[in-house]
Amino acid sequence: MGMISKVRSQTADASKFMVDWMEHRTGVVTFMEHTLYEPVPKRGAWLYTLGSATLFLITLQFLTGILLLFYYVPSIEQAWNSVYFIQNDTYFGQLIRGIHYWSANFLLAVIGMHMAQVFFSGGYKAPRELNWVIGVVLLLLVIGLAFTGYLLRWDQDGFWASVVGMKIGSYSPLVGAQTIQFLLGGDVIGPATLSRFFAIHVWLLPALIAPMIGLHLVLMRRHGVFGGEFEYTDRLSKLHENQAADEVARYELEDGYEDDEDGYGSNGDRGYRERE
Repeated sequence: MGMISKVRSQTADASKFMVDWMEHRTGVVTFMEHTLYEPVPKRGAWLYTLGSATLFLITLQFLTGILLLFYYVPSIEQAWNSVYFIQNDTYFGQLIRGIHYWSANFLLAVIGMHMAQVFFSGGYKAPRELNWVIGVVLLLLVIGLAFTGYLLRWDQDGFWASVVGMKIGSYSPLVGAQTIQFLLGGDVIGPATLSRFFAIHVWLLPALIAPMIGLHLVLMRRHGVFGGEFEYTDRLSKLHENQAADEVARYELEDGYEDDEDGYGSNGDRGYRERE
């Protein structure tokens, strides 16, 4: 037991030394504490984890996407074969692609719930309206990720879903037809389409999403979270109690003044006895 206690003590001292050393040189501990910890209301506290869950799922998308890039081939001849190879012949390929696929589905659902929570708690109000706009832009970029990634499998499902999606987009006013023409790289879906979707999915959209997430977090830490009435229930109940107490005190004070004027208040009673 003495040896085990000594090893534990030495390990704890070494860990403390490393943490103190990193904090003194980089301030990473303070930064992580400031970034990760945020006070939330007691009621509905789990709703305020939806933003962190969204960030986790986006990070998971980035990491698993990088791993898939080692084997994926963005050409119409090899795209489907490379996906099949990832699924069946690579170590943990099926697991990594499954995580990438399902986390993308969960990401869209969690983003929707996160935006609903922010909306109903009043998080779009001043001074946080700019952060709300950035969140909406991030939502659109993530939808773009989902749309462009669907074609990369180059199977019947992804192909025809992309055809329908771009057909719908072509009816958008002003720039719809020109945008779809650029994405197609021609008149129909072909090699140029797959190449452009790959570039947008892997390079352009992640390059836009990453700094937008950073700005979103900076503004969130600057202004904090904002809530409606259900967020500050305890505080509002105490405020209402104080207001009710003030109303009662004011009513009693006004009633005392009226009694004095009629001669039946405390002072009026004393004067009446003195006269008798």
